[in-house]
Amino acid sequence: MELLSNRLKSVYDMVDPESRVADIGSDHAYIPIELVQNNIIDFAIAGEVVEGPMNISKQHVENFGLSNKIQVRLGNGLDVILGPDLIDTVIIAGMGGILIENILSKSTSEQLENVKNLILQPNIGEPLVRKWLSENNFEIIDENIINEDNHTYEIIKAKKIKNPKVLSESELLMGPILSKTKKEAFISKWSRKLESYEKSLKNIQRAKNIDQDKVNQITNNIELVKEVLK
Repeated sequence: MELLSNRLKSVYDMVDPESRVADIGSDHAYIPIELVQNNIIDFAIAGEVVEGPMNISKQHVENFGLSNKIQVRLGNGLDVILGPDLIDTVIIAGMGGILIENILSKSTSEQLENVKNLILQPNIGEPLVRKWLSENNFEIIDENIINEDNHTYEIIKAKKIKNPKVLSESELLMGPILSKTKKEAFISKWSRKLESYEKSLKNIQRAKNIDQDKVNQITNNIELVKEVLK
């Protein structure tokens, strides 16, 4: 039974075989169920912060007969991870970049002790997520971009590393890998964003009191996007 949308399938595809996974905000535990069913992994935690979704996830796991391999837990962010779990891969998908950054920033050294990979799918605010990764010893090793239900989603996989590559402004904004591969969805997204930036700039410049900082930021973004798209 195929449980995953294209967005979740893209997240699923980034999980290394034999990982020990914590899926935070698990959304019915669909990804852990698919991973275990397809023998990609044999242990996962599905974390939920609200009791209702947790009960739904628990029911789904029981329906598939996977309660011995997938533990559904109630907790805030990475609080569902315990030392003995030896979690090496954390998935956080379907949240805003601010919330993902907040969850990661509040994590303890014990929760991240064994974590080698982070697979993150922010709905918005991708630069915030990339900034946190680059400042916390994670290097982006894979990215994907897909269109689904009139929204463009970016999926980011990062590996723990001692001296991660410093990301440029352009790479923080548009992604170090996405800006090289330049998939159709990427070109489409940033062509639209470029139009939006240019309209915003015109509107600001018509105002009586011009916010020069905003003008500078938008002008900078326009230059970065044009450079990558050319």
